[in-house]
Amino acid sequence: MKRTYTYLIFTLVCFFSILASPTDSVSTYYKDGAFISQYQRKIKISNKIVSAVTSDLVSDFHTTPGNLFNWALKDLGLQGHKDNELIIVLKSSINDPKTNVTHGLFDVVIPGLTSFDNIKMDGIIQKTMYSNGQTKVTADIIYSSFVLKKAYGTLTIIPLNNNEQLYISNLKIEFDWFFNLFITKRRYKTIVEWRIKKFTENMIDESERRQKAVK
Repeated sequence: MKRTYTYLIFTLVCFFSILASPTDSVSTYYKDGAFISQYQRKIKISNKIVSAVTSDLVSDFHTTPGNLFNWALKDLGLQGHKDNELIIVLKSSINDPKTNVTHGLFDVVIPGLTSFDNIKMDGIIQKTMYSNGQTKVTADIIYSSFVLKKAYGTLTIIPLNNNEQLYISNLKIEFDWFFNLFITKRRYKTIVEWRIKKFTENMIDESERRQKAVK
């Protein structure tokens, strides 16, 4: 009963989110020390393609995270792009299949100011498919040695009429003390918000590419 109730609430939240917002929009608000962002966009794509692309996102995260920079994380200002206010460089990533926790090691660079080496970050990413056709990928940062206090993101894909899908990315992020001072509301837009939009667009681009390939 509890699980059914939780799922019903989730479905209603998604439904009213669609009604309240345009289907190609990005928004952020700040509350209780956390930034909360959402981006959504509607496209024509099949459920089969959605399933394949989201499965590859989770699989690459677990086994070959470097491959994500070729598609899901492409052009996000990571891995040594020098013209961004904040650069994140992935040094290593190991997944523990027993716990499903991925242990990552990063360098974080603020060009012209400072850098932080060997930042440890543990995360869990998983995919859930619901009986009504919705697909949800969740990413939960459960530990960070610096940079973050908490971070939780979701990519929800909701089937609509006429073989359309609504891609919705949500992120709630709370920075550690230094980055909380450095990342103002203005900086958040130039450091984080556009990356949420770009990540979603990358997922859509990959979905559309695969859709064309099967025609």
